This record gives sequence, C-alpha cells and structure tokens, in this order.
Amino acid sequence: MKVALLVDGYNLIHASPLLKKLWEKSLYLAQERLVHLVANFCSFEGIEGRVVFDAYRRSSHDTVEEVAPSVKMVLTGKGKTADSYIEGFVLQKKSDYDYMYVVTADFAQAMTVLDSKILPLSPRNFLKQVETCEQKLKEKSSPSPLEFSSRMADYVEEKLMHKLMKQKK
Repeated sequence: MKVALLVDGYNLIHASPLLKKLWEKSLYLAQERLVHLVANFCSFEGIEGRVVFDAYRRSSHDTVEEVAPSVKMVLTGKGKTADSYIEGFVLQKKSDYDYMYVVTADFAQAMTVLDSKILPLSPRNFLKQVETCEQKLKEKSSPSPLEFSSRMADYVEEKLMHKLMKQKK
C-alpha cells in the first residue's frame, strides 16, 4: 500500500512544546528537529513524507529537497503558503497513493482536501503517533534481560549455562 504524509511544518512546530522551545532559539533547529521526527516516523511506518514550510516571501519558486530516502522538505515559493502547496499536491498526486495523511491545524485546509483517500490529522494527534513510534523504536533497540538471557543460551553450552545459572542463585 502506498501512503503519503503531508505536514504543514509551522503548524506542527507550534503544536509541540519541544519544537516551540527550539523555535525560540533558532528557526533552523526547530525545522531540523521536525524533519528528523518526520523522517523517523516515515521510515518506521514505511511511508513517504513531505514537510512543507511557508516561505511565500521568497522571490523564487518552490524548493524541494530530499532529506531522507522517503522524506522531502519543501519551502514554498513566492505567494504560496504551505496550505496551498499541500492542496495542490493532493489534487495532482492523490491517484498515485492509496491514502494521504494531511497534518495541519488549519480546519479549512483539512476540509478542502477531504476525500475518502485523504485523511486529515491534527498536529496533536500526529505528535502522539510520533511518540508511540519512538517508544516502539526504543523497545526494539534495547533488548530486555529475558531476551538477552534466552539469546545467551543459544550461544553458550548447556553445562556452562547451568553453572552460570547456579552461580546466579
């Protein structure tokens, strides 16, 4: 199943206390951290992602940069907002995907992209999913003591394992 995740970057930054603190220090740090979170999430879920930032005061066209194998960061061009970019992307590309998640705090934007294949997601709910994903990744990467000892038994001869268990008591 081919799934896309479209994120209004500044909406998500303002919905996250951590990202908001980073924003106060440096816009770049907040953007970088957000893109990192989205890249990890997309990698874990096996989906494509686009993080879109308003840059409508720029004099150039949209800039699209691949920041991870399945994630792109978009800076909108002159006169274009993240909402208008997302809406255009959805209209042009929805036939390429089974589902598209749109993460935005803008209810009007969410309503304009409503379609059976387009699923609006609030920044708060998306951040909860990211937290769940990060927790699963941590659990996967650090084996529990039980998992470790059962693996150890696979590599150690039975007599030695018996001695080790005896010493443990």
